[in-house]
Amino acid sequence: MLQELFASGLLNLVYAGILAISFLFALLSLVGAEIGNILDFDFGLDSNGAFDFISISPFALALFGAAFGLTGLLTRLWLEMDAIPSILVATAVGLVLGGVAQAFFVYVLSPTKSSHFSLSEDAIGREAEVTITIPESGLGQIAYNNVSGRVTLGARSATGQAITNGELVIIDKIVGRVALVRLIEGKNGE
Repeated sequence: MLQELFASGLLNLVYAGILAISFLFALLSLVGAEIGNILDFDFGLDSNGAFDFISISPFALALFGAAFGLTGLLTRLWLEMDAIPSILVATAVGLVLGGVAQAFFVYVLSPTKSSHFSLSEDAIGREAEVTITIPESGLGQIAYNNVSGRVTLGARSATGQAITNGELVIIDKIVGRVALVRLIEGKNGE
């Protein structure tokens, strides 16, 4: 079969490559989910735009790629289809199986297994630590722990006074990914 694969053209190599990459991606996603915090890092991006990214399951992406690659190879090597029909069939099968996997994660696993909370419901009233000094009229950063792990947010002072790194604050309000905070009376070096 390898001789047929290499002798049959570039499209078959593309199919095989997508299949291999999707398989490796699925394995890395599984291993990454199991060891999670070892490779954990925070990345923050603050935006006020109305555009929101759709959360696509890594396994749905991997299943799409694997189904696309495998179907493409099967249609080219065994069914001897031309390139265009092969691409159309492979794309259709990949979209159907990837869509089914995504629906499974969204409608079956997400409602039952999710530990995510609404940021405003989870954060307001919580005690947090200032991790980047909040200037009088500027933006700093706070962090707190919840059941999902460590949460970091941009922060502004509710009173307009500067709050230094390491101080403990209470979160009064959330606007986007920025918290309005105030010092906790008596818990800081006052």
